[in-house]
Amino acid sequence: MKYTAIDNRPSPGYWLLAIFALAVLLDSNSSMAQSDAGELDSSVDDGFTIATVGDVIIAHSLAHLADEEDFAQVIDLLRDADVATGNLETQIIDPRTFVGSNGGGRHGAEPESAEFLKDMGFDLVARPNNHANDYGPEGLAETSRHLDRAGLQHAGYADNYWSARAARFHTTARGRVGMVATTAGTSFAAAPARGEWPGRGGLSNLDVQRYLMIPARDWDAVQTLRDHFPNGTGFYARGANSEQQITLLGNQFRKAPADVREAFYSFAMDPRDLQDILASVREGKMRSDFITVALHSHHFRDARGGYRGPGIPEAEHLDTNPSVADYLEEFARQAIDNGADLFQGTGVHVLRGIEIYRDKPIFYGLGEFIRQRDIGGLAGRGDPTRDQCAGCPFPVKYESVVALSEYRDGLLAEVRLYPVELGYASPRMAHRGVPRMADRVTAQRILTRLQSLSAPYGTVITIQGNVGIISP
Repeated sequence: MKYTAIDNRPSPGYWLLAIFALAVLLDSNSSMAQSDAGELDSSVDDGFTIATVGDVIIAHSLAHLADEEDFAQVIDLLRDADVATGNLETQIIDPRTFVGSNGGGRHGAEPESAEFLKDMGFDLVARPNNHANDYGPEGLAETSRHLDRAGLQHAGYADNYWSARAARFHTTARGRVGMVATTAGTSFAAAPARGEWPGRGGLSNLDVQRYLMIPARDWDAVQTLRDHFPNGTGFYARGANSEQQITLLGNQFRKAPADVREAFYSFAMDPRDLQDILASVREGKMRSDFITVALHSHHFRDARGGYRGPGIPEAEHLDTNPSVADYLEEFARQAIDNGADLFQGTGVHVLRGIEIYRDKPIFYGLGEFIRQRDIGGLAGRGDPTRDQCAGCPFPVKYESVVALSEYRDGLLAEVRLYPVELGYASPRMAHRGVPRMADRVTAQRILTRLQSLSAPYGTVITIQGNVGIISP
């Protein structure tokens, strides 16, 4: 049989056509990039303001206290802003009729709370956090019904995966505002469809893997401990054991760079979660004039629970550690790179530093805004317990700020920080955890603490009277 050789080399005309097509594609991509850049710009009208607060752990309507001067001033800050946002860290349910699969906890609120939060001035609230599943999926669903009834927009929970990821919106006279909300750790995460499995609804979650970074001088000690287990890890499998990484007793250890002297936590974000959240941020921004991204996280960097920053006395306690985990910085900045105009972090119970990145504010930790843990949850136990801050030099969990950000020409013009205290010393348990304008001594303590925490980010906070001011 005779074979005929065929010349498969492209002709000169083919190469000319390919070069032309490539040029068109590059020009198209350039136009898309320019279009995206315009789409991701803020387009709110001059004078637009957004009030941002931390965790809202409300138990019942506070309307009966709203006429108190110091509380009324806080409410006015929210109402006077074009939009007010926070993290709703409670479930709103009617305990007389509720039937759920979880036994509940200290984060439950009566139905009238929804109307009060709306009347207080809130427009958008984040739903995902570690307490969101305290009353099971039934509690999440009932909370949605109460929020919808009150006309309060909420983000980060839905009956399917992409709806949980999606932005939710509130329209103001100065522009349409969106919110994307997620949490780093939940027991009821929404899951996408896979093959014939339809997926499930739930909370928007950002999964992270924690690594304890061990100084090189101590690495042999970790290896020795691992080697004392016959199987290497204590979990019947050797895991990821190498010269740089060891899996031991359910924890991941990595050898830190040679110049590191103290152990610290480092985190890796799940690529799929990160990709899908950022895609929702971009889409949400394209559908609005302004978008904020909320993340609830309890992770911190300093492994021993003692933040070694300047002048922060409460930082020696584990649950009031203001150090910022590395992934939190990475996530916040990527969110802004993908269109976010503001980042609001919550979860750690205390204030963290503030960064201005690309002229956009990043609030790494906004602390607690309402903290009614004493009387939260279902009634009828007969034994409400006082929410203690054991060992704290002062009740730092009961001190935070209302951050008011103002915009001109689509750019951040000023951030004003109004210190609030939540009545830790109130003799009436039912009045504790309610935000009031801080007195001079408390306000100065809060603002100087924020100055110290924000200084590593190059953020300058000027104190004028009892207000902190950031002028980008």
